[in-house]
Amino acid sequence: MNIGIIGMGGIASPHLSAYSLNRKVGGIYITDVSERALRDAQDKYPKVRGTFQDYRQLIEEAPIEIVDICTPHYLHYPMVMEALRAGKDVICEKPIAMTLEEADEMIDTARKRGRRLFIMMNQRFMPYHKEAKRLINEGAIGRPFLAIFHIMGNEFIRMNDPNHWKGSWDKAGGGAMFDTGYHAVYMMLYFFGKPQAVTAVAKRLIVEPENKGDDNTVAILEFDNNVLGTIAVSYTVLSESWKETRHIYGTEGSIHIRDEVSEPLILVKDDNPFPIDIEFGSFEDSIKRALDHFIDCLSDGKEAEVRAEEARDALEVCLAIYEASRRGEKVIIKGGVKE
Repeated sequence: MNIGIIGMGGIASPHLSAYSLNRKVGGIYITDVSERALRDAQDKYPKVRGTFQDYRQLIEEAPIEIVDICTPHYLHYPMVMEALRAGKDVICEKPIAMTLEEADEMIDTARKRGRRLFIMMNQRFMPYHKEAKRLINEGAIGRPFLAIFHIMGNEFIRMNDPNHWKGSWDKAGGGAMFDTGYHAVYMMLYFFGKPQAVTAVAKRLIVEPENKGDDNTVAILEFDNNVLGTIAVSYTVLSESWKETRHIYGTEGSIHIRDEVSEPLILVKDDNPFPIDIEFGSFEDSIKRALDHFIDCLSDGKEAEVRAEEARDALEVCLAIYEASRRGEKVIIKGGVKE
């Protein structure tokens, strides 16, 4: 299969690497407004067979079956729609879209045209997340009742640049929560289903440009199965390296997930920690696993582990978090039941 990638920004690199190593992928065709970015990618990845500066030209003229969209958030909807209407299967970076109306139209168009739409919720493919899901389902920690997810990172330079799309309301759809917090949201939904309600404070505490969204957000998610979830996301932690932790507490134990090579997953029972022997898998590795899975789904006609509807649910929760912060009160989520 031949693939066309739209956008040669930072996230395109692990996509190009994954396709270069996948034997089911033939040629790669790329597009970006930057000639230098196109040249650099073509020099680095031998599978790149052609370049375009207009993404429409790529969709219309390149001999491709799949379009992979690696662009800022506000471009997801129009580019996905053009690719679907051109008869292409589509892979799109998260978040699925900027609004629920856009997401619904994308999903509906893919269904009506018989095309596949995959959204890159790559953390779902991390081995320790899959193992944590298995442990929860098998009752290893009893009944879960509390989940605390933290993402402490530094995006201060790009967030503090008023001309950069990162974290801007018009091009990114929001700040830390809508961008990286989306990962924490879809993972919490993966473990516990769709929440009934959210309460949140999303603020711009340090970043100065007024066109930028939240740089720090704390949200509380209420699930119908007596589970409380807390998500804290920061884009202004300048004192230490990027860190993500996920703690899940149950009536008979707890699960602790950290982005650490030595002990990424720990099960605690009777106050005793039991490190789980599981492959670590970096963020880049999870992207490769996700893309390999999507390619297998297309080549073998398999159902995807991650559905576009789940990406839509994550978007709905992120938007509800912002609404709860603006209103200063709890927001009820329609259809918030565990499936």
